[in-house]
Amino acid sequence: MFYTLTANPAVDMTVSSSPLVPDENVRAGSASYTANGKGLDVSFALKKFGVDSVALGFFGGFTGRYIVEETMNLGCLCRPVWIDGITRICAYINDGEHEYGVLNPGPPLTPQYEEKLYDIIDTSSDVSCLVVSGSVPPRTSKDFLSKVMDHAQARGADVVLDLSSETLKELAHKKPLLIKPNHHEMRAIFGVPVNTDDEVRVAMRMAHEAGVQNVLLTRGSRGDAYFSNGEDIWYARREFNIKLVSSVCAGDCTLAAFLHKWYKDRDNVEDAMKLALATGANVAEAVGLGDFGRVDEYSKRITVRKLERE
Repeated sequence: MFYTLTANPAVDMTVSSSPLVPDENVRAGSASYTANGKGLDVSFALKKFGVDSVALGFFGGFTGRYIVEETMNLGCLCRPVWIDGITRICAYINDGEHEYGVLNPGPPLTPQYEEKLYDIIDTSSDVSCLVVSGSVPPRTSKDFLSKVMDHAQARGADVVLDLSSETLKELAHKKPLLIKPNHHEMRAIFGVPVNTDDEVRVAMRMAHEAGVQNVLLTRGSRGDAYFSNGEDIWYARREFNIKLVSSVCAGDCTLAAFLHKWYKDRDNVEDAMKLALATGANVAEAVGLGDFGRVDEYSKRITVRKLERE
């Protein structure tokens, strides 16, 4: 079974407003509140595809209770570690022209809370793949994510990472099954741009040499992505435009859709990339995850090609 870890979950407040003006109050046209966090988004998206998972994370206060309740209301299993403090609230504002994000740090962790999470992993007999996504709270131990990987891999589980560039680079030697950097993170990790096929080849080679088994490289608003398994590289692109409402959950749902098609059938790259890009595009058109109502339609409008081997 898939397990997901969101070390620093949040309640996301998404606001639509008139253009922002410095030093003046702006009345919102609408506001929504959603239980969120990158790993949680993966669990939510998997559930929309009919795939069960277990959501792990640290939760505190009234916001933490809200997230856990919403997670279970959506039909996802949840094994929370309850902590002191209040789970953060993050704000995303779309003023019709630009999107702004205000991300709070979240409550601090202690070694005792970390040990509780390790115990959950150690006693989970059905974990086949652990997806670790997002930031970590303040005061988290420096080796926390490294230990998370150790505990999961000791259970025989694969590990998928969707983390900041610096952390990805530090953990690559532990041979994660898959990483999902965006183009900014890929450049930050390996010091090379990824604007052309040749540049992507160089970056992918460096990732595999560092220990990563597979790479799903997304390029955000460009509407395309690359995937490499160390032998071949595929390129996928959507042949349509979308009206962006919120990009907050799109990348996480892209990853979930890819795993849904690819994890148990590693040769099914083309269909996995089509579903991944279609899902990310559809999610970006809504607040939160939306209803996935156009995923099937969009999947038919994604082109995929395999790059020639060097």
